[in-house]
Amino acid sequence: MKHMLQLMILRLPTLLLILLLFIGWSLPSRAERRAIIIQRAGVSVTGTVVDALTKAPVEFATVALQDKSGKPIGGAPCDATGTFTLPNVAPGAYDLAISFIGYQTKLHPITVTAAEKTLQLGQIPLQTDSKALEEVVVTGEKNLIQETDDGLVYNAENDITNIGGTAADVLKKVPSLAVDIDGNVEMRGSPKIKILINGKPSTMLSDNLAEALQQIPSDMIKSVEVISSPSAKYEAEGTAGVVNIITKQSSMEGMTGQVTATTGNRTNNLNTNLNYRKNKLGLRASVGGNFNDRNGDSESDQVYFREENLIQTPSKLIRQSSTFENNGRSIFSQLGGDYDFDENNNLSVNVRLNGSRNLTDRTLSTRQYTPSGEEQLANFRFRDIDNSNKGQGFETNLHYKKRFRQKGRELDFISSFNTNQHRSDYALAEENGQETVTRLEKSDNHSQNREVNLQLDYSHPLEKLGRLEAGMRAVLRNSGSDYDFRFSRSETAPLAEDPARSNEFQYNQNVYSSYLSYTLRLKKIYTIRVGGRYEYTHVAGDFATNNITTNLQKPFHNFMPNVMFMKILPHNQRLRLSYATRIQRPGISQLNPYRNESNQLNIRYGNPNLEAELTHNTEINYSWLYKSTSLNVSAYWRQTNNDIAQYQFPVSLNNDTLNTTFDNLGKNATYGTSLSANTRFNQKGQVGLNLNLFYNDLNSFVGQRAIQRSGFMYNLSGNASYRFVNDFSVQTAGSFTSPRLSLQSRSTYQYSYSLGLRKEFWKRKGGVSLNVENFLFGNNSIRTTVNNANSNNVNLNNTYNRIVRLSVNYRFGKMEFKRNKALEKFTTPDPKKKG
Repeated sequence: MKHMLQLMILRLPTLLLILLLFIGWSLPSRAERRAIIIQRAGVSVTGTVVDALTKAPVEFATVALQDKSGKPIGGAPCDATGTFTLPNVAPGAYDLAISFIGYQTKLHPITVTAAEKTLQLGQIPLQTDSKALEEVVVTGEKNLIQETDDGLVYNAENDITNIGGTAADVLKKVPSLAVDIDGNVEMRGSPKIKILINGKPSTMLSDNLAEALQQIPSDMIKSVEVISSPSAKYEAEGTAGVVNIITKQSSMEGMTGQVTATTGNRTNNLNTNLNYRKNKLGLRASVGGNFNDRNGDSESDQVYFREENLIQTPSKLIRQSSTFENNGRSIFSQLGGDYDFDENNNLSVNVRLNGSRNLTDRTLSTRQYTPSGEEQLANFRFRDIDNSNKGQGFETNLHYKKRFRQKGRELDFISSFNTNQHRSDYALAEENGQETVTRLEKSDNHSQNREVNLQLDYSHPLEKLGRLEAGMRAVLRNSGSDYDFRFSRSETAPLAEDPARSNEFQYNQNVYSSYLSYTLRLKKIYTIRVGGRYEYTHVAGDFATNNITTNLQKPFHNFMPNVMFMKILPHNQRLRLSYATRIQRPGISQLNPYRNESNQLNIRYGNPNLEAELTHNTEINYSWLYKSTSLNVSAYWRQTNNDIAQYQFPVSLNNDTLNTTFDNLGKNATYGTSLSANTRFNQKGQVGLNLNLFYNDLNSFVGQRAIQRSGFMYNLSGNASYRFVNDFSVQTAGSFTSPRLSLQSRSTYQYSYSLGLRKEFWKRKGGVSLNVENFLFGNNSIRTTVNNANSNNVNLNNTYNRIVRLSVNYRFGKMEFKRNKALEKFTTPDPKKKG
């Protein structure tokens, strides 16, 4: 801690100097100050906008001042009473363009003379426009896939097959992402991604991502951003890119809410959310509970061989069979609010709570055979394994945004505190062929993760010279665990502690970073972005196992450049070229040297000597939008020279037991292309197709063995939907993942498909949805082959994945739109006049 304080104190003058330079650049110039003085001499124009029928004030309507040619001069929003004031208007003839969603835009002529100090306009009526409101409801539906400068957005709230599911179900349908049968997420073939919630990190996603995604109800997710080319503003963690899960929020006046209840063979849940906004204050709350059940079985054959005179001779076969049943229960809630002090200052606070419990009952049978196929009954073992995992998390964040008078000039301060606590209980009973208990094991583990984030971001437009962004960030992470393991060799003997399998550790990872990014747009055709991010990481850990303490002290200094060039082509075409350096730091499970021996033939442990890996990402992207059809094509190259990967090796020569651990194994290069195409037809239908094809080249050393593996892999997904005139919708989606390979393994393909039907009632306030997944076959079987120095292993995993969900939802409350954002440019002063 002393070292960190010294480091921050030494760097404080530099950081303050940078901040003062930004503030100095933001001050108005002499010419700008002169324009402000001239503008102060004028007439104050005031009035009240009301509904033409009810005479009620129209709150937050937009009033734009423009000359007779239609050129905008200035403007102001109405307050809660419908009143507006335009100060310092020079004498002359003008038009007031008054607009608000749900009303017809009105041009109100005025004449300002120098003889009066104040011009009172009285009440100005607006005529309602029911057609405009209807168009907002009917045509406001977004495309399922939309493009951004840095990637794409999947609008999950428009996909009816997501209703009643979880975040894992949502991510399965996002282009460039793949989710395997165990819930592990990949982006363009790599599991090394950074997942955010509303643009902020979350400790609930850091421990067990697959389990955490099952806790988040899909009904709370608005959209998912896939950022394949993140700018220097983003944290550099995640070599493949960034995935940002955006939850639903409302910025409309009034109170609205929704309740969704789901029942099914694998999933049952109840979720509700409430949004309230009045004047400057907005509140939102949501709570949900999930019940998720999974079951399956697996088989494995491990053929061992001895090597003599370069000839491999089979020595025995060990066959294992396993069944599992998992019952997951979770609750997820959040409460948030924001307050607009004025048009330029906003403060938002969000609190999130989650709790979970998972019970897993697993059986494992082990049989041994001679090379001729004769079973050796004396080596039979049957294990009954029970795991209980309970967790609870608390997260809170505060976000202050300052908008300046100059459009695009903003200051953001974000702070957050996250903590997660877990308790895991493990019990094992082993029997031989005579059903005699030969071993008992019990353990309990208490662990906790804490994370503090402090972040400051500043954006400054430089008129015709582009935009400058800069910021600083500190991430302070602390993890701790106390694992107590006890065993006995008979049913009657007392349990005794095993120091070799007990473990205690404390781990700290503090990351201090700063970035600078410059964006230049030329002639509305070219965009150039150049930036860099510096990150200093300090790692300290104490791992105590078998009365031996391992101390870990590692600093990382990394500078990661970022470059992007984009050109706007005719007919809504874009071409983008980008390069970025990304970092992947080893996780706590990869570092912890604790030995997991629940499977006596495969001992798993971490490696505290792991180094962070750096990856070079290069991408060229082409996109085209023609009417209601969009096409996005990318070619990318990703290379890591010190790749962190898992590998297996025998404990000793001709030994049955395998060790599984992690190391910086060498070069991992990926060359790929992705394609996304979407189109709408008849204004009610939509079809999309996504393909990611890549070639993976692996070169490494496992022990003294050089290994080279390479091959093509791909992900293919598609979706189609149609909304009928009687508020009936149908949607289908499917995905296929080709066989996967790693340094020592190869697994077979995976697939999933779904069909959703929805009927809406009461002017779309309520609805019933039926979703079915993988309805043709009950099991999804995946075969994995692992080759190492003394054995060849074949594993077959079967998971029951036929899912049926019936959901009912109802929306209640009343909402009204705030200001008309379409005319926001009228109320933003010319940057040449004010700073």
